[in-house]
Amino acid sequence: MRIRLVGCLIVFLGSFSGAAFAHHSFASFDMKKELRISGTVGEVQYTNPHAWLFIDVPTANGATESWAIELGSQNLLIRGGWLADTVKVGMKVVVTIHPMRDTSKRGGSLISIVLPDGRVIRG
Repeated sequence: MRIRLVGCLIVFLGSFSGAAFAHHSFASFDMKKELRISGTVGEVQYTNPHAWLFIDVPTANGATESWAIELGSQNLLIRGGWLADTVKVGMKVVVTIHPMRDTSKRGGSLISIVLPDGRVIRG
């Protein structure tokens, strides 16, 4: 009886493991590097499973590059003090990110953001 119960428990718990494996990894980001960029918020997307910030960063030649910054889930952001109006389009911000491993892509995973009032919010 005990073996049957343990077997059923293993099958039951195993049925939930697919969700854990379905979540993507952070392999596309260089988690050993940190990069700090300054720019203007061009867009904020509160989507599942992760929110996104798009930062317009001025280049040396006067052009602007858009950087895609991946944030945590909305639930994690809220727990960290991040509200829907915390970051708004047009704000000048400084973000610290783990950059993409592929250096031809402009983006990364958010570590922290410094808001215009000086507040620092972790990603």
